[in-house]
Amino acid sequence: MSNAPEHKHFDVTPPGRLGRARSSWAGTALALWACVAANPATGEGSLGVAQGDDWAFSVSPYLWAAGIEGTTGTLPGLPAADVDMSFGDIFDDLRPSGMVFFNATKGRLGLAADLQYVETEAESTSLTPLFGRETLRSTSLVVSAIASCLVVDDGRMSLRLGGGARLWSVETDLKLSDGLLPGRRITSDETWVDPIIGASGVIDLGPQVFARGWAYVGGLGIASDITADIFVGLGYRFADRISTTLGYRWVKVDYEEDDFLYDVRQEGIATGITFDF
Repeated sequence: MSNAPEHKHFDVTPPGRLGRARSSWAGTALALWACVAANPATGEGSLGVAQGDDWAFSVSPYLWAAGIEGTTGTLPGLPAADVDMSFGDIFDDLRPSGMVFFNATKGRLGLAADLQYVETEAESTSLTPLFGRETLRSTSLVVSAIASCLVVDDGRMSLRLGGGARLWSVETDLKLSDGLLPGRRITSDETWVDPIIGASGVIDLGPQVFARGWAYVGGLGIASDITADIFVGLGYRFADRISTTLGYRWVKVDYEEDDFLYDVRQEGIATGITFDF
């Protein structure tokens, strides 16, 4: 049997799911509009709430040392392959991975974009003896757009509630080495959009030290069955407009469509720098 790659490509989210997604996003947009309209900004706190009609912006590039664990589809009729590259294995085969965050605030309104690019590679023997070893290389590009409303700002702590959409573009390259069956190589790619909702916040721990975090959940069967995103980190302000953050990010997604299965967790240390302007 030939070892030539098999290429699979599947359509984006089906029309029925798109209708439910539009309803979810419309509800989120309406709630945010009501929050901003009912709670106009009256000043500027120490955590970056823009005053009056002024916009405040920030950009934050991060490096993310992300491992991967979960299951991915193989061939029709065969079990899914288990993949596991723990955090301790990351530096043995470090691949380019990173994130960039963009934020804009005006009064209580916040607009944010999050761009992630992650490459990971993991091996397992979950399909023995059918195949000798599975090697999965996963490349994911994830773009998120979130609108939020500031609900707490007491000068020391801020909390935002919001929602939006997250676009996933995932490519998997699975190599199955010879076992009872001849070796195969399966290349698949899929693109989908999940609605997401959640919260983010910052709390000052000292004159220059702060903690930052967020938690988002989405999918809910509209595209993926579930997706979740959690980050916690400590930061240090070098100056009024420059700070750095070191933290840990955990991202989960469970998506299945036809023969494409991508049920994984990606997690690891993230460190970056923020420029405010």
